Amino acid sequence: MATSASTKVYQTLQPVGKKQLFLPSHVVTFIRPRPKQPANHALFQVPLKWTKFDLRDYLFHLYNVEVRGVRSYINQPGPERKNGNGKWYRPQSEKMMVAELVKPFVWPKVPGVAERENFDYDLFSKYKGHEEQRRRDYENMKKGAIELRTQTKTPEDVKGLREQAKATLENPERWNAEGVEGGKWREVEVDDHFNFDQGEAVKEVDEK
Repeated sequence: MATSASTKVYQTLQPVGKKQLFLPSHVVTFIRPRPKQPANHALFQVPLKWTKFDLRDYLFHLYNVEVRGVRSYINQPGPERKNGNGKWYRPQSEKMMVAELVKPFVWPKVPGVAERENFDYDLFSKYKGHEEQRRRDYENMKKGAIELRTQTKTPEDVKGLREQAKATLENPERWNAEGVEGGKWREVEVDDHFNFDQGEAVKEVDEK
């Protein structure tokens, strides 16, 4: 009852849009706030053609979130070169809007390391590290300063392979025929005339 009454008061004091959109293609991104950002300020990345009223109506009609005011600004990135050494161009600008909410919204805490294991966080971290390395290589290529192999950090998987190869060379007896029939490796000839489903190919090889 109180919610419906407050909604009616809000509609009478501050009119909202009633334009209907079918199959919209807009992408609105809710960005995590900075450490000292107030809880009643929400930052959004919106399409360039959006106005403050569009964001206000979007939050009210879809999420029933009331807004006291909206501020907007444009993030204009610096010029870049295409593919590192191509023509100069300026990437598309980004429109940001800060909405002052009537009711504060507190973001949930970042999950701990143990809770991230269910979401393939290790794989995501490796992928993110590769992306950062590619970005650094791209920046160095634009400057003409390419890092040598001795200056780059060796990946963990490469280190693991090196350790396994070193251990194998130091102890060749590790490569034995354990788990193989008869303690020896046997060679299997491949022939299209044999029926592999019934094991005739293996039988023929054993007879030889």
